[in-house]
Amino acid sequence: MSSVENLAAVDDALAEHFGHRPVRASMSFVGVHPIEILRFEPIPGERAYVSLGMSAQPMTAATETIQSADDPRAELMVYLRDEIDAFAQLWRQLAVLAASPAVEGVVYRVGMTVDLGTPLAQNSRCTGGVLVESAVAAVPTLAGPVEILQLLPATSTELGWGRVRGSVALRQRWAERDTDLLDLARAAVDLT
Repeated sequence: MSSVENLAAVDDALAEHFGHRPVRASMSFVGVHPIEILRFEPIPGERAYVSLGMSAQPMTAATETIQSADDPRAELMVYLRDEIDAFAQLWRQLAVLAASPAVEGVVYRVGMTVDLGTPLAQNSRCTGGVLVESAVAAVPTLAGPVEILQLLPATSTELGWGRVRGSVALRQRWAERDTDLLDLARAAVDLT
């Protein structure tokens, strides 16, 4: 299966999951398959931004000298509340994150924390997040399954705390404080 067919399968599976075709944006990076960002609106006022293009190649660690077809493939998703499109430029930072496996040899996995060091979007206090399994099932392709990993947005303070204590502890703290993880403008949760 070519990368075009692989991405088409992922595209179709996402449209089936969300029940409609998305709004699209695209960003190109030198030497990397173009990254599209698909925006779905599952319910009014909520958005799901999903990368399409990261799974064109398997994720291979920078320390590996040979890329294996068996290496994992994935796309990234961010789910948020945005009734007035205050975070509409989120797609740009998501595209940067989606290009990282090809550009920097990053292998995304569940439990990993990611920090861009800059807001995910204008008006956002979150600079990265924690990768978790999403509600979207892995997409079977002839090249192997493509996981849809969800990025739970986090502030730089939370990410620093999570790097010391672990992403599981951070998620537990969010749950204890009833943190609204759909709000990119929220303040850092109380970590004391």
